[in-house]
Amino acid sequence: MTEHNWHELQYNPRTTVANASEIIPAWKIRAAETREKFLFDADIFYGPHPREVLDFYRAPNSKATMIYIHGGYWRMLSKVETSWVADGFVGQGVSVALINYPLCPDVSLGDIRGSIISAFVHVYKDVLNDEERANIIVAGHSAGGHLAALHLATDWAAYGMPENPVAGVIAISGIYDVAPLIHTSMNADICLTEESAPALNLMASEIKSRAPIVFVVGGDEPSEFHRQAADLAKAWASLHPKILNLPHTNHFTVVDSLADPQGELNKVALAMLSRRF
Repeated sequence: MTEHNWHELQYNPRTTVANASEIIPAWKIRAAETREKFLFDADIFYGPHPREVLDFYRAPNSKATMIYIHGGYWRMLSKVETSWVADGFVGQGVSVALINYPLCPDVSLGDIRGSIISAFVHVYKDVLNDEERANIIVAGHSAGGHLAALHLATDWAAYGMPENPVAGVIAISGIYDVAPLIHTSMNADICLTEESAPALNLMASEIKSRAPIVFVVGGDEPSEFHRQAADLAKAWASLHPKILNLPHTNHFTVVDSLADPQGELNKVALAMLSRRF
């Protein structure tokens, strides 16, 4: 097996999940049902780029916030296809912010990280009420897992905010050291190089904001996703991270547990918000 083929099998879920082509269309159907079910504020701008927008689902009598960052290897998808994650929270009194961001190759991964920081600042300062602002978790899947973890490597005080503004982070199936992606077909869009990748490596990033963090991996995902989670957990050991392996789930189905009010990930999120985790 060539180096390219090994990296492709490890990092491109479309090569290892048999029904991968059916999953996104199914997500779109679920998302449309969610968007019909709940009232929400759509396309709130947090920056000048057309994709620097977010949707906000305010729960009745809201007491906390879950910010969700979609996946797609920084090059596809949007907040729309994953609207269904709100199903697990709005009915339980937790407001939900779904973040869009510009995509590669229109922008770089570094630019996307800047957009995510801008999105959090805007949500925190201009969207949330006092109760929602006091109790926030950030969750993200795949590319969004990287961007969720980024919140703990960001100096929020530099943006006029508390040093530790989140109650917890749930990073699902993330890629935290992006250098291996240089050897995949996805890099045609992500455009990483041996020179640019090290600066985007969260494993070499200093912790600047502290909160509980859980790294989640599907039991059926390739070994590199498990290694990436374990390596960042080791690098950020002072946060006492937890690694959660969800059996019988793949790179796509691992998110279902977050959207299900009875799901294990959903319970982890609510425990973080209750400060009991």
